[in-house]
Amino acid sequence: MRRSILITLTALVLADGRPGWSADSPTSKIENWRKEHDRDVLGPDGPFTLVARFTPKPGVSSLGRDRSNDMVLPVEAAPAHVGKIDWSGGDSAILRLEPGIPAVVDGQKVSEVAVSKPVIVTVGQMKLRAGIRESDLRVSVQDANAHMRRDAKPPVWFPIDLRYRITADWVAFPEAKMVRIPDSDGGSREWKSPGYASFVIDGQPVTLQPVFTPGGKELSFFFRDRTAGHETYGAGRFLEADLPKDGKVIVDFNEAYNPFCAFNTLFVCPIPPRENHMAARIQAGERNYPHAGEAH
Repeated sequence: MRRSILITLTALVLADGRPGWSADSPTSKIENWRKEHDRDVLGPDGPFTLVARFTPKPGVSSLGRDRSNDMVLPVEAAPAHVGKIDWSGGDSAILRLEPGIPAVVDGQKVSEVAVSKPVIVTVGQMKLRAGIRESDLRVSVQDANAHMRRDAKPPVWFPIDLRYRITADWVAFPEAKMVRIPDSDGGSREWKSPGYASFVIDGQPVTLQPVFTPGGKELSFFFRDRTAGHETYGAGRFLEADLPKDGKVIVDFNEAYNPFCAFNTLFVCPIPPRENHMAARIQAGERNYPHAGEAH
């Protein structure tokens, strides 16, 4: 999940009603958060760097730039032959690199990599991400020098509107429970949810059920509102928040952002569950990416 900064300060308003732009104002904090988000999107691990995704069958599969490989890597600087992945169809696999391939995992040079939990293998400016999920071996390829990244443009935002920074009531479940949320590739994953936020927006009562982010230090809301498919990304948007405190949670839609799927359809993203479809129009946060057709 993408790192976020939640705004928790009180609004400062000038005499003429415009938001204050002091260093401590929510408006300036949101603006700084958006700049950081934009850097992430356009950066070397952003959505424009993903150039291929493979689900090899059990057996031994070769990978490299040369077309004789089972997994042909569409990266100009990739070696012709990178190595081979040996997978029997179980919950682990082995990636064996060809001699002389400068592969690195967690800062250490490697010639062989065990794949059970997700692992990132760096070869020059290319990253190979491998892991096993739902009984499938999945390999994705990132290229920091991809054409999509060189041609990418920054995200587009609604103007900041502090009316959409909401202090919601928090209703905790007696015990955090597992919920299954669909993914954009037709699969699904289980997430842990501790409760839900309850609030009123535009006169309409709303409940949104978040899940814990990996590590459990924040909440992630996957939601869809009536701007989806028009002003905002059709599948919905994401929003992160600090953990609840004293029965309240701050939901700031000014920091609602698009999943990476909005920029690159090779990504697999959670889809907001029907319970988090809102009747309200949330004209705040990130808008639809207007250059999506140019990026793919």
